[in-house]
Amino acid sequence: MRPWKKMKNFSTHIKALAGALVYIFLNYFVANIPCWHIRKLFYLVFGMKIGKGSRINMKVLVWNPWNITIGKGTIVNEYVMLDGRGGLTIGDGTSIAMWAIIYSSSHFADSETFEYYVRSTVIGSCCWICARSVILPGSEIGDRVIISANSVFKGSADTATIYGGNPCKFLRSRKVDNNYERKWVTHLR
Repeated sequence: MRPWKKMKNFSTHIKALAGALVYIFLNYFVANIPCWHIRKLFYLVFGMKIGKGSRINMKVLVWNPWNITIGKGTIVNEYVMLDGRGGLTIGDGTSIAMWAIIYSSSHFADSETFEYYVRSTVIGSCCWICARSVILPGSEIGDRVIISANSVFKGSADTATIYGGNPCKFLRSRKVDNNYERKWVTHLR
């Protein structure tokens, strides 16, 4: 093997090891610290962007925090999984309920090598991602959207709508106006 190939393999292994150590530290140590301010400090040190008034509760599983941006006044409840491997953006005033899973990476099912891929996932402002729902990689969820409990969502959701089911389907439009967002996050200004 040529020396530069050995060096490339070595650096790949070092990056993988560093990523694994960050994963272990954040998810087995930091996620269990009972004080939000200390947890927030660690998430910020590892590159997560967290807006004013937002909170990530205990026991949240985080992949690649440096690729995660969370707006103002957003709440991420216990046992949620946030996958930043492909990039994850969550807007202002959004509520992510317990046990929700938000992916930005996966594998191609028909690939002979089970090829890995990443797709940025975006969740808008003033959304409610209900308990045990799964958001798949590359999804784009507009503002004021509700994804009902136990749903599996893939694709894009228009503003002020409700989706539910597995597979997730449009259920109806929400009866909220454009002032909803301003009322929801007013206390954060």
